[in-house]
Amino acid sequence: MTAIEVVSYLLAASILAVVVGGIWQRISSGKGIGWQFIRYTVIATSIPLVGLLALNGLLTGEAATIITAAMAYAFGKTSDKEE
Repeated sequence: MTAIEVVSYLLAASILAVVVGGIWQRISSGKGIGWQFIRYTVIATSIPLVGLLALNGLLTGEAATIITAAMAYAFGKTSDKEE
């Protein structure tokens, strides 16, 4: 197994850990899924995803645009408390 494969597996596992761990924490604490959680999840999954795609030579303009659009939507939306 090469170093690129090891890093790719770690990045993929970190994405899964963020999603599963975040949802488990929300369920166990009795809190709902609000905009702060959505923002955290988007940023915590998009950074390893970009690294994973770039490391394997798959980061195209289309993929970068979709990831950027998800981040812009999450961080461009104001929460109900801020309005």
